[in-house]
Amino acid sequence: MTNHFLSLLAARLLSFKNINTKEEIQESMNTSGALSRSAAVLVALLVVVGAFGAVGWVREPATVTQFRTTTVGAGVAETRTVTQFATTVSVSTVVSVRTVTTTPPPPTPIKMRLASIAFPSYMMFLQLIVQEKRFDLKHGLDITWVPQPTIAGFYATINTGEADGIPGGGPLVFQRMYLEGSKLVITNTLVPMSAVYIVSLRPDINSIRDLVGKKLAIDVGAAEFMILRTYGRSVGIDIERDITIVPSAYPVARGRLLTGEVDAAVLVEPHIALARAERPALRVVANLNDLWTSLTGQPFAVYLVSALSEQFVRNNPDAPRRFIAMLQEVEDFIARNPAEADRILAKGMNIPEGVMLYGILSESVRFKSNPAWTDQTRPVIEKMFEVAKTAGIIADVPGPGIIYRP
Repeated sequence: MTNHFLSLLAARLLSFKNINTKEEIQESMNTSGALSRSAAVLVALLVVVGAFGAVGWVREPATVTQFRTTTVGAGVAETRTVTQFATTVSVSTVVSVRTVTTTPPPPTPIKMRLASIAFPSYMMFLQLIVQEKRFDLKHGLDITWVPQPTIAGFYATINTGEADGIPGGGPLVFQRMYLEGSKLVITNTLVPMSAVYIVSLRPDINSIRDLVGKKLAIDVGAAEFMILRTYGRSVGIDIERDITIVPSAYPVARGRLLTGEVDAAVLVEPHIALARAERPALRVVANLNDLWTSLTGQPFAVYLVSALSEQFVRNNPDAPRRFIAMLQEVEDFIARNPAEADRILAKGMNIPEGVMLYGILSESVRFKSNPAWTDQTRPVIEKMFEVAKTAGIIADVPGPGIIYRP
């Protein structure tokens, strides 16, 4: 009988159901008349305590809460709230997860000196937009600009130590400089060759062959002169012998073209738009990208690339990555905000608003910054080196070290 009573009591306690104390005691006493009154009282107390425990009146569960924060990615933190409920029987755990996106602090800026050109050109475009929007600081650079009055002086800065880099120079110019001992590496493209045009006011000049015996204004220190020499030699035209070259920086070349002093000129924006504003009859004779791709069979050609000094890159190994990211943001900004870019450039170059906007919308003003070491870009640059050597313009091709590799 006693065993039956104890089994019944244990089953009731384990089921955590509300227990009618009086009924349980009566049933137990009826089942076992041998129990004494004191034993019955003791049993009653046990049943009451068990009932109270089942509804949580005897002891509140112990609760422990922990906060654990981990970083799951760049700028992303994950906070886990872990709550544990402990009783004498078991421990249960509740986990809640909250992901918070935070902006990482900008990297410590790398101080960088870049050469620039003190008259309207792609170098001035770049300088004005970077200075206005401070894209350099955004990408971990602190740029000081070193403007030069001539293109020859612009290229010389990387040899004299006045600048840590030349943001835009001709691949063939850098090829010659590298072979002559300049310690530089090409990091990226900057401007496609489609930005450069031969223009004229004469209706009888329709191709580069029509320039034979004519006067051509061109900056002989610029990338386009090396390109035209190489192209001309490859198709049987000696630019310096068959054409009368009139050395002229862009603004001077534009003026000589408009006054009739020369028959044609090699120009980029904004000089083309400014010339056309005065003389709407201005015509395009040739685009240098068309000339070069017809020679090489490649899908595109490069007008300007960026080069940094070898020593600067060794001292600042993350600089090329930051530099390219900044240039790509300039490119994206111009494409997405042409009107704002036009205002910045018009103010900085003291030209009417709308001049640069025309070039931006027609894509005659265009930056294209791709890493130089990729399988898509490196062969285009190396092909330029080979063509210049084959044409006899430059003595040799440079070694692979001229193109930066991370």
